[in-house]
Amino acid sequence: MAPLLELQDFHYYYGNIHTVKGINMQVNEGEMVTIIGANGAGKTTTLQAISGLKETKGVHGKIIFEGKEIQGYHGHKVAALGLCQVLEGRHVFSKLTVEENLLTGAYLRKDAKNIKEDLKGIYKRFPRLEERRTQLAGTLSGGEQQMLAIGRALINKPKMILLDEPSLGLAPVIVKEVFKAIREINQEGVTVLFVEQNSKIALNTANRGYVMQVGEVAMEGYCKDLLVNEEVKKAYLGG
Repeated sequence: MAPLLELQDFHYYYGNIHTVKGINMQVNEGEMVTIIGANGAGKTTTLQAISGLKETKGVHGKIIFEGKEIQGYHGHKVAALGLCQVLEGRHVFSKLTVEENLLTGAYLRKDAKNIKEDLKGIYKRFPRLEERRTQLAGTLSGGEQQMLAIGRALINKPKMILLDEPSLGLAPVIVKEVFKAIREINQEGVTVLFVEQNSKIALNTANRGYVMQVGEVAMEGYCKDLLVNEEVKKAYLGG
């Protein structure tokens, strides 16, 4: 069976700067896959190129989603296919309420009558958001904003979500809560690809992983194997 998402000989250039150098990746339907690596490895660039948030002229090679080449698609067109990204740093609309933020995620949907029911599902998953539904998003804690950003992606009923650094800036107890929600989302059938600086939690959460170094895939495999790999342990797991 063909992968849900595939990168074939994918490169990205910022002008003359070659930041991602011919990588190949696959994510199968229903999987949870992580990309780990140091800052500047090309992880975020890869994610944003997939979701159409990078300058398309910098993209070379193929990005294939559900058998269709999507390199060159802009973000709204990628999202309409059911591939949604949660950006690093959340990027909620600070002057809109929690509920207004969530509803912005449904702007591509044509089944308005079902949105209210799905909103209830988001609130059931993240009860804190329901408690704060009329509160301005800019006044939420970092963890609550991360939950809101994930909820906003989910209300579009995606087939796959991309998450960029979901643990960034969060207290450990909130990180556990966020990753519990990500695991549940995956178990309910949404395919997940995420970039994460905390390599230990990433490899303990995902099924498979890719290790990126200076724009290239240096290693890939099942997370249980990467966790005990001596090179990975030394470079990313503190010994």
